[in-house]
Amino acid sequence: MRLSEEKGIVYVAKPADYGSTGFTGESLNTKYFAHVTYILQFGSVTGNSVLTVKSGAADGTETTAETFYYRLADADQAATGADNYAAETAATTLTLTAATYDNKVLIVEVPVAGLTADQPFLTLSLDGTATALNVSCVAILSGMRYVANDVPSVIA
Repeated sequence: MRLSEEKGIVYVAKPADYGSTGFTGESLNTKYFAHVTYILQFGSVTGNSVLTVKSGAADGTETTAETFYYRLADADQAATGADNYAAETAATTLTLTAATYDNKVLIVEVPVAGLTADQPFLTLSLDGTATALNVSCVAILSGMRYVANDVPSVIA
């Protein structure tokens, strides 16, 4: 079976420099899925920004900061070890320091069962503290509650 038939794949934030502005990603309705994985690819980063994942009762609503689990690539893009990741760490906010996240991949995992009750919409955001924040983000939703070759939409 194809990945696109087993998982929901959503473009959360296009590749851009979000320095001084940050971004609020696409809000995802998790009602058909058990797990959300965000993949963030960083280019150059100057300064620090804060990442949060919040849930809400409706599309675009960010009511509660949720616990997520993250892993950072061991090395910069294309370097030996760039496809290996550090041990998982739990957080409700994550400060992205330029010296650590510049040119790396960050994996953010959110188990849907742990979300606040009656708040199925999930939104990842980065604040605009960093002056240069080149990043893109894709989400992969897994653990579909039923299988179909046309995955249900999670975007309202």
